[in-house]
Amino acid sequence: MAGIPNFPTPREPASEPESQASTHFPEMANDRVVPESEKNVLPPGGRAFLDLLLRYQLLTPGTVHDFLEQALSPLHTYTDGEILGADLVRLNHLTGYQLSRVLSGKTHGLVLGNHRILDRLGSGSMGEVYVAEHLFMKRKVAIKVLPVDEDCPARVLERFYSEMQVLATLHHPHIVMAFDAGKVPPPHPGMPDMLYLAMELIPGGDLDQYVVDHGPIAVGQACEWMRQAAYGLQEAHDHQLIHRDIKPSNLLLTSQNQVKLVDFGLARQFSSRLTDPNALLGTVEFMSPEQSRDPSFVGSHADIYGLGATLFFLLTGEPPYPEVRSLSEALRMLQETRPRKLRQLRPDVPPELDFLVERMLDPDPPRRPALPLTVMNALLPFANQVPVA
Repeated sequence: MAGIPNFPTPREPASEPESQASTHFPEMANDRVVPESEKNVLPPGGRAFLDLLLRYQLLTPGTVHDFLEQALSPLHTYTDGEILGADLVRLNHLTGYQLSRVLSGKTHGLVLGNHRILDRLGSGSMGEVYVAEHLFMKRKVAIKVLPVDEDCPARVLERFYSEMQVLATLHHPHIVMAFDAGKVPPPHPGMPDMLYLAMELIPGGDLDQYVVDHGPIAVGQACEWMRQAAYGLQEAHDHQLIHRDIKPSNLLLTSQNQVKLVDFGLARQFSSRLTDPNALLGTVEFMSPEQSRDPSFVGSHADIYGLGATLFFLLTGEPPYPEVRSLSEALRMLQETRPRKLRQLRPDVPPELDFLVERMLDPDPPRRPALPLTVMNALLPFANQVPVA
């Protein structure tokens, strides 16, 4: 293979006296003393493993050269991939996740386009999410991956393609940026295609986890974060796109205290009616009443409700409706009763902010603020730039 370095290769061992061959010393290979001349020779098993990593593009020839120069043990001890791989991980040439995938033979999808998978972040309704690195630019990204085989539901595939296309049209400081997308064919029959979407990596986590870790947020900070979220949402609405799943876990927080909207898998055009009216799409705790009845006729007001429910959660640590045991009970409350008032759980909230959230959560869509821009302007008096703790 072009570009593969010339590994030190083993030589035929010299014949040894029988008595010496049967004596055990600390440095032994195949029950014989290892001559000094062979201690820096890579055995066939080690060479084959490095060849494999080069073929999968998990290592470069330069990285292999550096490893052979910096090896933590004499080369003759690298008799198999498990031993050699452990030292590659210790020297940060390979990640533990990559090594486990290679050793288990699950290598399909470890390289997607120009991105090399480094680790797993999590999973969702539309595949797995990983940390990856561009092969040449060395930029780290979050990459969403969907295996596509004959069992993949058509609606999931449609939403994945939809998210690819939506993010390609949106360029805004408060919407996560998409860098690349594509499909990797299977190396063997019977294996799935791998669809992938490479996006901006936000290392700070989401607002749901932030509230879990820190409790209810100060009024000024919560309003500033939601002002930013409304700004990003306005960009989506300007492109005739409804998000349909605004919630704390879909708002990511950067190290610069900046909020970015993510997960447009449920987004659709204002004019589209392709959604199944019987399909419940979104998260009930942050879903508008009309979306719970018929997602196919959801308009932009549903996203305003999601903003209001998310702000309620940031300020109280709880969703607008109290938690119940069953989905049917949650839907009944959502469709037949009004949500709690913010000041019931957070008395220090200004009455004007309480009234704004009440409007955003109004069961009647036309009574909510008409635009995310309206919400942005209404939140401005309460918002301030508070550094993240």
